[in-house]
Amino acid sequence: MINELLIDEVQEAQKYTNFVILMPSLPESYNLKKFTLKKETNKQRSSIRFEIHSKGRVLRIKQFFYDWAIPVITADTNLIQQGKSFEIEGIVGFFGTDYKGNQAASYCRWFTNIELSVIAGIFDEKEILMILQSLKAVDNDSIRTIGEQSYTSCSYTARYNKSKWDIDDEVSRVTWYEANEDILIEESLRINIPKIYNEFNLDSIGYKENEAGSEYHFLYRTQEDFTNGFWLWIAPRELSDPLPPFTGHKIGTRQSWNIKRVSGSVLDIPVNNIILCRQNTKYKSWMVHWEKDNYIFHFYSRASIKNNIREYQLFFSELYSK
Repeated sequence: MINELLIDEVQEAQKYTNFVILMPSLPESYNLKKFTLKKETNKQRSSIRFEIHSKGRVLRIKQFFYDWAIPVITADTNLIQQGKSFEIEGIVGFFGTDYKGNQAASYCRWFTNIELSVIAGIFDEKEILMILQSLKAVDNDSIRTIGEQSYTSCSYTARYNKSKWDIDDEVSRVTWYEANEDILIEESLRINIPKIYNEFNLDSIGYKENEAGSEYHFLYRTQEDFTNGFWLWIAPRELSDPLPPFTGHKIGTRQSWNIKRVSGSVLDIPVNNIILCRQNTKYKSWMVHWEKDNYIFHFYSRASIKNNIREYQLFFSELYSK
């Protein structure tokens, strides 16, 4: 249960965060306690935490904007190994174990990451799903003013150019732009970036010129739920993550992948070799990596109930339609 005083406190807290605050509506046997807010300042990111108590059991929920990495991709931010996927209103989350060894779950709506951790007792998966399904925006206006706004508008990293770990990374070292701004793409790349692809709209662009060449990020989000999406990162070899060194099945721990090399013709990409990665879970994320003209291209899709790589094949065709 949430009392009126706490509702007022949470609504006030929304003024100091860059994500939509979501609160549960639960039966009387559940009590919400210990709501805390970390306000956004020019020196710290915002977050909230609260606990849900029921019959001697306790779980904690943390909410924040996970914007120091690829925001539409990392759907399991607090888990230490590949968990079991679930789906709520078309959005995929994961059950698993967190860094403290607690029973846990990770979920997201808009740009609000939800990390659930059981800190006393046991909650079964059905009950955890019920709690996550009950999470609703306390202030519905925040969905429009925050949840549906671009990464460039809302991201702490984008607005302050600050990485999480005080080390420049691929997200913080570029400047972020709204999708309607014209960004000059190097002629040598010979690519076309569509503004719209199926239900996905180009949301934000990261860009920076470097001595080794220009680095680009293109973030797409669906207009259906403003949560699902995909991300294309293009960087000179010197600035890029390396290509995956291994192929095979069940590679990785935090996330488990089936990785194989395929011909470029399979996805209409004009290169000889593509590294195609499929996540080992019911609802899958995909990664596609390839190299061309000293640039490495990384494509990432969020784990989705639409889990066929063919969904993106026309995007690759359009990418090289110049």
